[in-house]
Amino acid sequence: MTNKEVNKIINGYKPHKGFFDLSKQPKTLSKLEYAKILDLQNFLAEQNKDREYLQKFNKTQWEKLKEISAQLQRIIFQHWGDSVFD
Repeated sequence: MTNKEVNKIINGYKPHKGFFDLSKQPKTLSKLEYAKILDLQNFLAEQNKDREYLQKFNKTQWEKLKEISAQLQRIIFQHWGDSVFD
Protein backbone atom coordinates (compact mmCIF):
# COMPACT_ATOMS: atom_id res chain seq x y z
CA MET A 1 0.00 0.00 0.00
CA THR A 2 1.45 3.35 -1.01
CA ASN A 3 1.62 6.39 1.24
CA LYS A 4 -0.99 8.05 -1.00
CA GLU A 5 -3.36 5.10 -0.52
CA VAL A 6 -2.77 5.12 3.24
CA ASN A 7 -3.62 8.82 3.46
CA LYS A 8 -6.71 8.36 1.28
CA ILE A 9 -8.06 5.63 3.58
CA ILE A 10 -7.33 7.60 6.75
CA ASN A 11 -8.69 10.90 5.42
CA GLY A 12 -11.77 9.23 3.95
CA TYR A 13 -12.70 7.28 7.06
CA LYS A 14 -16.15 7.86 8.50
CA PRO A 15 -17.54 5.84 11.43
CA HIS A 16 -20.09 3.17 10.52
CA LYS A 17 -23.36 2.72 12.39
CA GLY A 18 -23.09 -0.34 14.60
CA PHE A 19 -19.28 -0.40 14.46
CA PHE A 20 -16.64 1.08 16.75
CA ASP A 21 -15.55 4.64 15.93
CA LEU A 22 -11.87 4.38 15.01
CA SER A 23 -11.43 8.04 14.08
CA LYS A 24 -8.54 8.60 16.50
CA GLN A 25 -5.30 6.85 15.57
CA PRO A 26 -3.68 5.18 18.58
CA LYS A 27 -0.01 5.97 19.15
CA THR A 28 0.67 2.23 19.17
CA LEU A 29 -0.07 1.94 15.43
CA SER A 30 1.85 3.20 12.43
CA LYS A 31 -0.10 5.02 9.71
CA LEU A 32 0.06 1.89 7.55
CA GLU A 33 -1.25 -0.39 10.31
CA TYR A 34 -3.99 2.11 11.14
CA ALA A 35 -5.05 2.38 7.49
CA LYS A 36 -5.21 -1.41 7.17
CA ILE A 37 -7.49 -1.61 10.21
CA LEU A 38 -9.74 1.14 8.86
CA ASP A 39 -9.83 -0.54 5.46
CA LEU A 40 -10.79 -3.85 7.05
CA GLN A 41 -13.56 -2.23 9.07
CA ASN A 42 -14.82 -0.50 5.91
CA PHE A 43 -14.89 -3.88 4.15
CA LEU A 44 -16.78 -5.54 7.01
CA ALA A 45 -19.29 -2.68 7.16
CA GLU A 46 -19.90 -3.03 3.42
CA GLN A 47 -20.34 -6.80 3.69
CA ASN A 48 -22.69 -6.32 6.65
CA LYS A 49 -25.15 -4.56 4.34
CA ASP A 50 -25.71 -7.95 2.67
CA ARG A 51 -25.80 -9.96 5.89
CA GLU A 52 -29.30 -11.40 5.37
CA TYR A 53 -28.37 -12.67 1.92
CA LEU A 54 -25.06 -14.07 3.15
CA GLN A 55 -26.65 -15.78 6.15
CA LYS A 56 -29.19 -17.47 3.90
CA PHE A 57 -27.27 -18.22 0.71
CA ASN A 58 -23.55 -18.06 1.51
CA LYS A 59 -23.10 -19.33 5.04
CA THR A 60 -19.42 -20.12 4.51
CA GLN A 61 -18.69 -16.51 3.58
CA TRP A 62 -20.76 -15.28 6.54
CA GLU A 63 -18.83 -17.51 8.95
CA LYS A 64 -15.51 -16.26 7.56
CA LEU A 65 -16.67 -12.65 7.98
CA LYS A 66 -17.58 -13.38 11.61
CA GLU A 67 -14.07 -14.76 12.21
CA ILE A 68 -12.47 -11.69 10.63
CA SER A 69 -14.73 -9.45 12.70
CA ALA A 70 -13.69 -11.20 15.92
CA GLN A 71 -10.01 -10.82 15.01
CA LEU A 72 -10.54 -7.13 14.28
CA GLN A 73 -12.35 -6.67 17.58
CA ARG A 74 -9.35 -8.11 19.45
CA ILE A 75 -7.04 -5.69 17.64
CA ILE A 76 -9.35 -2.76 18.41
CA PHE A 77 -9.47 -3.58 22.14
CA GLN A 78 -5.69 -4.01 22.16
CA HIS A 79 -4.99 -0.58 20.65
CA TRP A 80 -8.05 1.53 21.51
CA GLY A 81 -9.04 -0.13 24.80
CA ASP A 82 -12.21 1.12 26.47
CA SER A 83 -12.11 4.40 24.54
CA VAL A 84 -14.23 2.80 21.78
CA PHE A 85 -17.17 2.79 24.21
CA ASP A 86 -17.13 6.58 24.68
